[in-house]
Amino acid sequence: MDLKGRMENFNKRWNVTSSESYEEAFKKFKQRILNVFKGIDRHVTKESVAVFCQYYGIHEEWKSNLYSGTSWSENIAKRLINENDEKEFYRLIELIFTLDISTTQGYTRQIEYSKDLLFGEVVKMVDLSNVNVAITAVKGEVILYPKGEKELDGELVDYTLTFLNKEAGEHFIQALQFYQTKNPVKSAESLRRTLEEFLRFKLKNSRGLDANITELQKTLKADKRDVQVRNIILQAFSCIDQYFNENSKHNDGDIDEPENEYIIYQVGLGLRYINRVIN
Repeated sequence: MDLKGRMENFNKRWNVTSSESYEEAFKKFKQRILNVFKGIDRHVTKESVAVFCQYYGIHEEWKSNLYSGTSWSENIAKRLINENDEKEFYRLIELIFTLDISTTQGYTRQIEYSKDLLFGEVVKMVDLSNVNVAITAVKGEVILYPKGEKELDGELVDYTLTFLNKEAGEHFIQALQFYQTKNPVKSAESLRRTLEEFLRFKLKNSRGLDANITELQKTLKADKRDVQVRNIILQAFSCIDQYFNENSKHNDGDIDEPENEYIIYQVGLGLRYINRVIN
């Protein structure tokens, strides 16, 4: 059931305008996540609980039952409850998915609890909530980043992560993470490295970005790609390379959030084209 969609349609029919503040929307999102992660400590290995506590610098506490001899943690759940900073809460969600979460089955051998099931539930909560966060997963790694246009995020961010090679993918993930933490200069540098590494991968060489932009043009020409499309690609990539050199490579740029977002989408569009036309 698309509950959010139905309620939005109801509001349109009745001309209802929501008066909910962003703070209220985040509180609702937080409670939904707490519902999803209820009892999370019981499904995480003791080693991962210890790693979690060490990362946050909190005292590791365990409760025990003297009769059964069992012990359990509430460290992760308490940290979730006590975290009220929006960005840190998103970081916390991402960190939990790096932990060793056990998979459990019921009597019918049907999976009742797993990392994949948790991810699916969190995705639903993100879609249901009116908060500035998007979530995706690639090669087992869950990433949260500021929400842009849903269609663009799906086609130019989420999809891009599915075909990048290891080196380029790591830099693209870093670019999204730096964007999330409002560090656009480092995000731009990571995007430059993404494009550089993916061109090396596709063109099968170890040249720098500037040299491979020229090599890309030769490859596209040899493949008889349309001359105007080749010119657009050359101009776009050359401008991006110049932008990186002036604003990112030497760490003296003044890149703001809208520019950072635009470059992410522009690089994603270029990567998508390269992936489709070069085997």
